Amino acid sequence: MRGRVAFAAMALSWAGANCAWSYQPAVNFQLNCMGCHLADGSGEPGRVPSIRRSLVLFSATPQGREFVIRVPGVAQSPLSDEDTAALLNWLARNLSDLALPSGFADYSAAEIQKSRSRPLTRVSVMRARLMKAAASASADQPGAGSPR
Repeated sequence: MRGRVAFAAMALSWAGANCAWSYQPAVNFQLNCMGCHLADGSGEPGRVPSIRRSLVLFSATPQGREFVIRVPGVAQSPLSDEDTAALLNWLARNLSDLALPSGFADYSAAEIQKSRSRPLTRVSVMRARLMKAAASASADQPGAGSPR
């Protein structure tokens, strides 16, 4: 009996050592993003941009995806690359005013790891460029609305 208990304790400690603790993306949003971006992702005008219309929009281009990952709040978050990718994918599906395009590519841990080591310093300048490019692109498409 004592041998079984010791074996069970050893097995549990081994399993615990090999399992990383991780929250669900909705909880990670609450703990890491909601303080600034608010519960609905709308942000604070003039201070914190809304992610409701920009995340999916930016996620459609390589430059936009890199921007999203390099924003200091994402790049410097304590979340693992895997949890960051899961959070961005959750945000795109749950807090976006825009429908996911048919070819939407989920963020991957490898993609996060590749870009997050270089946080942006001129966030508002890059964001303005991306918004202008998105507005130009949507003007070229019949029936497309302009991004906010």
